[in-house]
Amino acid sequence: MANEQTQAPHRRSLQGIYELGHALHVLDPDLHGFGPRDIQAVECFWTYSEMDQSLAGFVLRLHDRRRAYLDFHHWHGFEQEEDFRIEVTSLQDGQRHPAFAPSDEPPGGWSSETGHLQKMLAA
Repeated sequence: MANEQTQAPHRRSLQGIYELGHALHVLDPDLHGFGPRDIQAVECFWTYSEMDQSLAGFVLRLHDRRRAYLDFHHWHGFEQEEDFRIEVTSLQDGQRHPAFAPSDEPPGGWSSETGHLQKMLAA
């Protein structure tokens, strides 16, 4: 039991690294309106994965005070080529999260534990 308790925070601290790493690799200022060096902080994020796909979303604060939402979807089917896409949308002033239909919560829920993601931005 004690071992499970000590491992749970470690697992949580790894969430989003894989997805954010892929997204930063393809984020293009001309296509998306900003690049990896324009990101000041990850404010919050969510992740969800199933057997053949990984989903994630990141609320980003940019150095110029804009805020954006980066949506990530990765398909990794067996014996098929991997494919992923990112979409970026601007968040309005005062908008904490993007709207999700039909609910206000993405799969897996939001996390504001972003210290491990901040380290990726600093690298």
